[in-house]
Amino acid sequence: MTAPRTTAAPATGASRVARGCAAAVAFLFAGAAVLLAFGSTVEMESFPGLRENLAPLAVYLLVFAVPAAAAGLAMAGWRSAAGWAAAAVVGVLVAVRLWTLAPMLHCWSHDSVGRNDDGSYHCVNRGDMLP
Repeated sequence: MTAPRTTAAPATGASRVARGCAAAVAFLFAGAAVLLAFGSTVEMESFPGLRENLAPLAVYLLVFAVPAAAAGLAMAGWRSAAGWAAAAVVGVLVAVRLWTLAPMLHCWSHDSVGRNDDGSYHCVNRGDMLP
């Protein structure tokens, strides 16, 4: 004897709206994380000199943005064109940010990053600079 088949009830308008709002919140969180990742290291790229090493913080923010965008896409629905567009925008922004962070990631364990005149980065521990 087999179990009776149950069919899922079609999504009501209220549940679709709730899912859409939850997806929007997830995409907003992902976008805010990417924006903070850009903002946390933009000073390092602007002019030569020593700066606090915030590259690890930027990487962590980008790592949080990816699952948030995936959750937003899952909540929006796999067939949602707006969900795919938002996920693509977040993905491109994450890739661009990682591309610009890559040269300074070798300084991960140092507390400061210095930018040279030629655009390269050198790692500095400010505690080592004391007499």
